[in-house]
Amino acid sequence: MIILLSFFRDVVVAPAWRRRNNILSSSLDISKKRLSSSSTTETSSILFLSPTSWPEPNATAAGIRTISLLNHFVDRFESVHFGCGAPMKESTARVTNVHWHHIKPNRTDEMTALLQHIQSKHGPISAVVFDRFYAEEAYSFRIHEQCPNALRILDMQDVHSLRIGRQQIVKEIDQREANENNRNNNNIKMTAQLIDEVMKFDPSTHEWAEDLPQVKKAHSTLLRELASIHRSDLVLVCSSSEMKLIKQHSWNVAPWKLIPASFFQKRVEQETTSSYDERCDFVSIGGFKHPPNVDSVRLLRRIWPRIRCRLPNARLHVYGAYPTNEILSMHDEELGFYVHGHVEDIKEALQRRRVLLAPLRFGAGIKGKIIDSWGYGLPVVTTPVGAEGMTIASDDDWGGCVVSNEDEFVEAAVNLYSTKELWEYRQKKGVELLNSLFNKEQNLQLIDEALSDAMINLWQRRKKDMTGQLLWHQSNRSTEYFSKWIELKELK
Repeated sequence: MIILLSFFRDVVVAPAWRRRNNILSSSLDISKKRLSSSSTTETSSILFLSPTSWPEPNATAAGIRTISLLNHFVDRFESVHFGCGAPMKESTARVTNVHWHHIKPNRTDEMTALLQHIQSKHGPISAVVFDRFYAEEAYSFRIHEQCPNALRILDMQDVHSLRIGRQQIVKEIDQREANENNRNNNNIKMTAQLIDEVMKFDPSTHEWAEDLPQVKKAHSTLLRELASIHRSDLVLVCSSSEMKLIKQHSWNVAPWKLIPASFFQKRVEQETTSSYDERCDFVSIGGFKHPPNVDSVRLLRRIWPRIRCRLPNARLHVYGAYPTNEILSMHDEELGFYVHGHVEDIKEALQRRRVLLAPLRFGAGIKGKIIDSWGYGLPVVTTPVGAEGMTIASDDDWGGCVVSNEDEFVEAAVNLYSTKELWEYRQKKGVELLNSLFNKEQNLQLIDEALSDAMINLWQRRKKDMTGQLLWHQSNRSTEYFSKWIELKELK
């Protein structure tokens, strides 16, 4: 059984999920499953838990990835469960053959009851997946105590300290530019120098000019992430660039813990996607709970008139869940800038458009918007931040254009939109990268093999993992006692 746990996040449940029609196996044949070990029974189950947010495949890339894992494990375990601390809305559709549970965080009795219920009805817990480091902080001690034989898996999604630090760098540069040029700080810019500083940022070595709250947050987040990594038995790393970051440092992470676990896409054939002549207009997509997406659209709104001036018939369609009043106010039909907000069917938003625009100045992890675009044969104009972890060779072989300043961005957008031969070449490269880097069968097999090996060698690995043992020593388990303190305080 695997449990996915997520701690306090500023995320709202999406109105609907895409349904999956998977058939749940009536039994788990250990000899035929890669997810097997000497301690696994034929009634083994898997459970995903998230105290504050259900997966949102129609709103976040992380939601799409989590749903992919749920569907995959339905075919490999006797039963699949998902628990969440947030109430499920009536309009929220449920993935077929997954058991859904509502459970509050920081409640020992409720957690104990849930674990006992699942184990008595569906078999022993064989693994636990924590959705991001704060989930591991909140719940790993309960699993460590009540399910000692369960494999504890941390799903990073992205390196949060990297994203937080990069955001702070952009904020500092914006403020410095505003002060030097006596202009409004909302008039954001994208320069090669800014992008270069963002891409060189290292959360463990960067020297900040000032000891600001956000700077402290980036550093403390790094320490918390590393502690979660060391306490876990396996770590799912979404981006190859972030895998490289973790491995290169003297963070002493055991190599057997780190598992590449990117996105899981079905193979796409280029000839099945819409052609250049069947498409028109630009598109931008991304949920507005995510600061990099808000920043990107703000920048697009400022530079769009330069693109529109050269392509007067082109329009830009902006999609994304939870648009703020600021984002909605950017809608301007005369300028060809259309803010649509949430889109129920991403296919409808992408398959008719010609180019995706994603001028990301900061962020981390793999960009789901680019994966979705390639999946529908849509080339992309973005920055090195957007393309990070999504390349094999050079930018010349990329599924679009990667640029670092506004002039280059405008030029690339206009050329890619108006040059059929270039567009077709970039579309081909995008499909090739999608099939190579994010192949569903290939990437899920890596996870299956890693889980199987970890289950077989669980206690041998833990015995060798001295850093993990150190962090599990009671004097270092402050998060456990903090959670228990919250529980006692709230129950008074």
